[in-house]
Amino acid sequence: MQKNTSKLNLLVFILFAPFMVHAAEKAYVTDRLEVQMRRGQSLQHKIIKMVPSGTELTVLETNPQTGYSLVRLVTGEEGWILSRYLSEQPIAINRLDEMAKKLDAAVEENKRLKAELATVRTGKQNTDKAAELLQGENARLNTELMAIRQSSANAIQIQAERDALRERVVNLERELDTLRREKQALDEDQRQAWFMIGAGVLLGGIFLGVVLPRLSWRKKSSWSSF
Repeated sequence: MQKNTSKLNLLVFILFAPFMVHAAEKAYVTDRLEVQMRRGQSLQHKIIKMVPSGTELTVLETNPQTGYSLVRLVTGEEGWILSRYLSEQPIAINRLDEMAKKLDAAVEENKRLKAELATVRTGKQNTDKAAELLQGENARLNTELMAIRQSSANAIQIQAERDALRERVVNLERELDTLRREKQALDEDQRQAWFMIGAGVLLGGIFLGVVLPRLSWRKKSSWSSF
């Protein structure tokens, strides 16, 4: 009986092989709790395993005549499953889980964005305060700069006056030195004049001391002759 069934299935397969659709695409087991995966395309073939609802698998080929599809699990096992139990989309519960995950991700992203926004606002407030402080510091520095410029101008003026005074002092020292030399020269000339006067007086005294006695003697001699 088993041999006759196998021969019959083989004959059916050969007859309807041209009508079988070959494909390699993703599919999912429908909302049934479990689906039987068999070795062949009939209820008489041995069940390989029970595939849970929502299991992802790959459709290798589809036979519209028998209503079975050859599938491969992610574990590598292959077998035949009724095509009506396959769906191109994940089952509702899986989609619901996926949507819940997306929702959780969106909520987390929303929290993260809110936190970033709060951080940005805080940073903006800190930036505004820093800008106010910088403006105040800039005003203070400008005031100090003006004072420094004024002090520099005063210092330049003072330096110019000091240079002028130094130049006057140098000129006065030169004039004083010139006057000293002139006075020294005058003193020297005066000493020479007094020296000449003293020498003249001395020579006059010597002359008088020598000549006058002779003159007196001659006068006496001339008087004695009378």
